[in-house]
Amino acid sequence: MPLEALAEVLIRPVVEFVLQPIAEGLMHAVGYLTGVVVVPLVTLGHVVVEQPKGGNEIPPGKYWARSPGGRIVLDADWGTVVGVLTWVLVGVAAAVVYCNSGP
Repeated sequence: MPLEALAEVLIRPVVEFVLQPIAEGLMHAVGYLTGVVVVPLVTLGHVVVEQPKGGNEIPPGKYWARSPGGRIVLDADWGTVVGVLTWVLVGVAAAVVYCNSGP
């Protein structure tokens, strides 16, 4: 039993301080990049996701703004949410197809 306690004391900080930030950053990056592709594709180019160093600044407290060109620019965080939800939808669709495909 003392070995299990020692392992938890040594492994928990590594997971919390090293692996968790890496996983969160990777999830955010994949979600953002997916959102950058999916949002304009689904809206036929009428809505785009905010670029990190783009000229379109979204005012604080707003989730979208209209660009001078007339496009709607979605906040980067909401673009990430759309990207993550896209992957969740893909996973659910794959699970449904797998469960309904008989032997």
